[in-house]
Amino acid sequence: MTEAIRVLVVDDSPFVCRLLAAQLRESGVDVVGMAYDGQHAVAMVKELRPDAITLDLGMPGMGGLEVLDLVMRDCPTPVVVISGVSRKAASVTLQALDRGAVDFVLKYCPGADTDPDALRREIVSKVRLAAGVKVIRSLPNRLRSTLRPRIGGSSGGKPMPANLPGGVVVIGASTGGPLALRELLENLAADFSAALIVVQHMPATFTAVLAAQLDRQLSLAVKEAEDGDRLQPGLVLVAPGDYHLLARSDGTVEIATGPTIAGHCPSIDVTMQSVAQVFGPRAKGVILTGMGRDGALGLIAIRARGGQTFAQDAITCVVNGMPRHAIACGAVDHIGPPEEIARLLSKTVSIRFQEAHA
Repeated sequence: MTEAIRVLVVDDSPFVCRLLAAQLRESGVDVVGMAYDGQHAVAMVKELRPDAITLDLGMPGMGGLEVLDLVMRDCPTPVVVISGVSRKAASVTLQALDRGAVDFVLKYCPGADTDPDALRREIVSKVRLAAGVKVIRSLPNRLRSTLRPRIGGSSGGKPMPANLPGGVVVIGASTGGPLALRELLENLAADFSAALIVVQHMPATFTAVLAAQLDRQLSLAVKEAEDGDRLQPGLVLVAPGDYHLLARSDGTVEIATGPTIAGHCPSIDVTMQSVAQVFGPRAKGVILTGMGRDGALGLIAIRARGGQTFAQDAITCVVNGMPRHAIACGAVDHIGPPEEIARLLSKTVSIRFQEAHA
């Protein structure tokens, strides 16, 4: 019999603490304590050494971000943020992910179209997943290049729009994605000659905030994609939550409603398959950290048309689900940490750009 996961629940509402604790305990999780303010939370983490923490960010006094910073500094522990749904809550939650939180769950809102049982399963699933994550900060300083070729590509595919000789790079990510995305994108120059599309598994409110935060942090221009936006060199379009993003043959994007694909909307597979069809050998696909299998079929489509594919290495992933599955499917040409993938993208995109103008 496996030992139960030990979890600390942190929220300024005793009612919410009891509710979360009951949901976790019903699923076999050992709730070792409940903290109603930040100071007690930090002290209890040091004393109890839980396997994971659920953390409300909107606490009075010592707020959730300060708690997170102290925990990551003094006693690194996997954290799942319990987030609100507003743009302000999304902004703070993305800051928490940037500072080391593993994942987040949206709070239940009365009257919202949310299945309480599905929400409970999501909370339990993400807490269990987080408990297995080894929290290590300052990743870029401990990494060395581990990129290595896996499979050769083939030629083929439709001609690409003439105004994009550098091609299109699609980057897919899920759990742990915001930090990995920043680490990759900040290593691309502002004059990067390919267009970029980011498909990050996030709710609708969060993708706009993610795009705005990345735009402030990077030399590249970043925006949440809108229907009809044109793919442009050095511009990062972030697929909006609850919509699929597809490439059109005229070099613009379509934002389409549709069912979830393998539980995801936006779907990485949908975007990558669309870009592969339009851009052929000048499409590139990148799969970063995340749980599940989304992106593997998309990488296969890109490789089939002569494009190049990349996956984040296991040691730098928060969750090595999506990259591992893509690699197991034989869909990945190169494996490495985000900043090394960025360097190789810069090199290969530059070569393609020069070939197109030769």
